[in-house]
Amino acid sequence: MTQQPKPCRWLVNLVFAAVVLLAAGGLWLAFGRPDSPAAYAKADFGMGVVEWLPLDTDYDYYYEVGGYIVHLQVKDGAVAFLDSQCPDHVCEDFGWLSQPGQWACCVPAGVFVTIEETRS
Repeated sequence: MTQQPKPCRWLVNLVFAAVVLLAAGGLWLAFGRPDSPAAYAKADFGMGVVEWLPLDTDYDYYYEVGGYIVHLQVKDGAVAFLDSQCPDHVCEDFGWLSQPGQWACCVPAGVFVTIEETRS
């Protein structure tokens, strides 16, 4: 009786590792890409007052904060300080925010906006 040669154990392990790496890469491409658009803008008004603005719905938000009227606009997946009655208008110069980690603030009004991937 002739014996069949057994495959090399290292070859089996190598094929298994390649399959696991390919599956992990596929899952990362499907669900975990860092360039995926953010879902929310977090408007923090201080003292624990927070409002979550969904970036997938265009809308104009008006807030009266610290004696100022602040206008935040959500459009095309981004948010910006469109207008503020504060004295220096620096917040309007931050431009449009759409990527996680980006931020803008209106110091006189006390409004801080950050881009978040999820509501936390």
